Amino acid sequence: MRYKCTCSYDGTLFHGFQTQKKLRTVQSEIEKALLLILNYKTKIYPSGRTDAGVHALGQVFHFDSNLDIKKNNMKNAINSRLPQDIYISDTEVVDKNFHARFSAKSKEYHYFLDFGLYNPLFRHYRYYCRFRNVDYIIFEEALRLFCGQHDFRYFSRSKNMDNTIREIHHISCEKTDKLLKVIITGNGFLHNMVRIIIATALEAARGKITLWDIKVSLSGKTPLKAPKKLPPNGLYLMKINY
Repeated sequence: MRYKCTCSYDGTLFHGFQTQKKLRTVQSEIEKALLLILNYKTKIYPSGRTDAGVHALGQVFHFDSNLDIKKNNMKNAINSRLPQDIYISDTEVVDKNFHARFSAKSKEYHYFLDFGLYNPLFRHYRYYCRFRNVDYIIFEEALRLFCGQHDFRYFSRSKNMDNTIREIHHISCEKTDKLLKVIITGNGFLHNMVRIIIATALEAARGKITLWDIKVSLSGKTPLKAPKKLPPNGLYLMKINY
């Protein structure tokens, strides 16, 4: 049986999704729960990794089991053995050809920037931007430059990547008072790519770089000088589309 699970997690106390020796990760906690249920080690396969501090509301993973357990029973069994900062929201039995990563058509991320007064209660869940000289019109113009298919080698911290071509399907902003949400959907993302894209747009909105600088770097020919990266706590993996 192949089980597809959708889960959410608070990334604050995790060293990312992927298992790492002697470090607390989302994958290791889920696999520990499955060991208690199935009585044998079971590896899960996620749609992709998230870094330390990054949150998720729609992460997807799959795993195989010889046991035929009703989907709601499986969901409840896993949740009862997970820590409170992880929750399985949905479980279903899928075809053996399904793969959480390779069957995915696109992923949707949200990033929250707060330009208001600092609130320590939200410090792990949004980026409190210290800059006040931000031109929101230029910010949105800069983000729109990333739509389409481009070479993102200069907008990632990925190493030894043979293929750095990715396609961004959609980028938009929603502003409510001092809180700005960036919504970005694409067919795939390189390491730190979303955080670097938004940081780059923010640099353009502050007059530190030009829109032309971004266009040239997206050609894959000339890198930006010292590309910045926003912190992970404002980033959420919202949805995987299949």
